[in-house]
Amino acid sequence: MTSTLQKLNCTQCGAGLDVLGGGRVLTHVCSYCGAELDAQDDYKVVAQFRDMPRPRTPFDLGMNGTLWGVDFTVIGTIAWQEYHAGRTWSWVDHQVYSPTHGYAWLSVEDGHVTFTRKTRDIPRPALVSARQIETSETRPSVRLGGERFLYYASGRAKPTFIEGEFNFRPSLDDTADYVTLLGETQMLDILASGSEVEYELTHLPDQTDLLTSFGVDAARMPKPGRRHPLDVRERPPIQLFLRNLAIGAAAVSIALAFLVSLRGETVAVSGKVPVSVEVELPFTVTSAEALTEITIWSNANNSWAWFEAELVDDAEAPVAAFERGVEYYSGSDWSEGSQKARTRLRLEEGNYTLSLAMSEADVDWTGGVEASQMEASVRTGVANPWWLVAAGVLFGAIGAGFLAQSKLSQSGRWAGSDWDDD
Repeated sequence: MTSTLQKLNCTQCGAGLDVLGGGRVLTHVCSYCGAELDAQDDYKVVAQFRDMPRPRTPFDLGMNGTLWGVDFTVIGTIAWQEYHAGRTWSWVDHQVYSPTHGYAWLSVEDGHVTFTRKTRDIPRPALVSARQIETSETRPSVRLGGERFLYYASGRAKPTFIEGEFNFRPSLDDTADYVTLLGETQMLDILASGSEVEYELTHLPDQTDLLTSFGVDAARMPKPGRRHPLDVRERPPIQLFLRNLAIGAAAVSIALAFLVSLRGETVAVSGKVPVSVEVELPFTVTSAEALTEITIWSNANNSWAWFEAELVDDAEAPVAAFERGVEYYSGSDWSEGSQKARTRLRLEEGNYTLSLAMSEADVDWTGGVEASQMEASVRTGVANPWWLVAAGVLFGAIGAGFLAQSKLSQSGRWAGSDWDDD
């Protein structure tokens, strides 16, 4: 075929056919009678395709459009179907041709149009086998051009309709085994047919610009179904800034809360004594602006102990009374509770005495040891960090909300995958 030929008559039915696809076209399938003509042998009839249901597609042979500054013409159409477990998937591939950039594909599936080109680059590893997909505990992945692609789907499809020009010889008897992997901005298809393996990269063009450029009638475009996996929704910079600001503020608040919790001076310690002894611990408060922290410790292990405390001033007048429990449980790889209990009070300046006694204790876990010792300590000048903790939780919740939104957006990209994490 010469590059100046623009029309021909089908050598089977005589219908006029447009020649659109350049000098590397091998096959022309007549749109009227379904005859497959050999473009390299005077359009000799080499096959006859009959009873082909025409697919629904908004693209016709001869349509012209521009993608990324390159002019393309629609030269061929192949409709595909895949059957599995009682379900059917259908899509339509259109071969397109550019005099400067060669051959590519526009594919219509689930209301989206994608652009695909073959690549000579070989991913590492070069293949993802069916056995690997079935037995792997995590999504198989490959690397190509510095980008990581994760397994998305696989299957086997057959053509149901063929029309127009192609730079290969399609047949209704063909089958295509494919493995699709998803990257950040493109998809990689590993296609196997017999002993031949090919690799294709797919992009999602701006749909409005593409359809406008090709002059597609919007009424002919199938309504989109689920979100396309290449529909990467970039968040506004202000949203990323607010997310990072919230996470940073949460970290700073928690760090400050920790530093504030270290403030204070230990003014009295009883030392470890038997639980049968009542502790009498005098101490002095020199500032009423901060809190006083009373800590009770016991050696309860896989058991619990209950303590009663009373606080009197230097005139032996009651100031406060409270009860606290200590319980601690642990296993080979876990622990729960604490051997310490804390109480914070706001006390006026002056001298005080803490009276502490264990009221009851019990072992309620296998291998438990009943509390036999206790200790009381008093720290003054303690600041209350809970407002910083609350601020950290609030900022953390805001940051987590932004992160959850990002995670939800990512999960939407994978909604159509046939991978099962279970």
